[in-house]
Amino acid sequence: MKNGTLYVVGTPIGHPDDISLRALEVLRAADYIACEERKTALRLLSRHGIEKELVEVNEHTEREETEQIVLDLAMGKNVALISDCGMPVFADPGTFLLTEALDTGIRVTAVPGPTSLTTALSLSGFDAHRFYFYGFLSPKKDERRAELTGLRNFPSPVVFLDAPYRLLQVLEDLRLAFGKGRRAAVACDLTLPGEEVHRGTLDTLVKHFREDRKKREFVIIVGAERKRTDRRG
Repeated sequence: MKNGTLYVVGTPIGHPDDISLRALEVLRAADYIACEERKTALRLLSRHGIEKELVEVNEHTEREETEQIVLDLAMGKNVALISDCGMPVFADPGTFLLTEALDTGIRVTAVPGPTSLTTALSLSGFDAHRFYFYGFLSPKKDERRAELTGLRNFPSPVVFLDAPYRLLQVLEDLRLAFGKGRRAAVACDLTLPGEEVHRGTLDTLVKHFREDRKKREFVIIVGAERKRTDRRG
């Protein structure tokens, strides 16, 4: 019996219509969809007129659901893996399922879609030929500050993600570690009607978000330290 295929499908990061025709075709044709959260998946599928069985695969369920999903794939079923937004596995659940499928000899292929990383970089104003994606910092203040201290001399822009309610805390710790004059960009609610990208020094960004306390999804990009030119001579 021929194995099925695990499709890693990119979904919108904000605006629900930012999804490819191929992604919609794959979602319609799959035997079922492995999703991060059922409610979010239903909202997306309903908008595009798709009705499909859903299996939740998130940090609470991934290990217990993986065995059955891999068995279904081995029996010839095709499964689409989606996260709440963006590309699955990328700072999202799905890594354990994907690894188990590959180890079992299942074909795995990606249907590319939008990501907050590249979207934010394109709007940041920084040279993004080289950058370092750090992702989520520790939720513990002391550990977070230690992580940031180790990154302050990185020679390229550094990208951070975190929970919406922790934006100001992260910016304050960035200012402490990188210096108040370091330039950064904060991209909020990308692709949505309320999209905002704030650029400036870490000091000005901290002051702005102390006044603006709205909770929203965000990406922070901190620019590399500018090299000082020795003008002696």
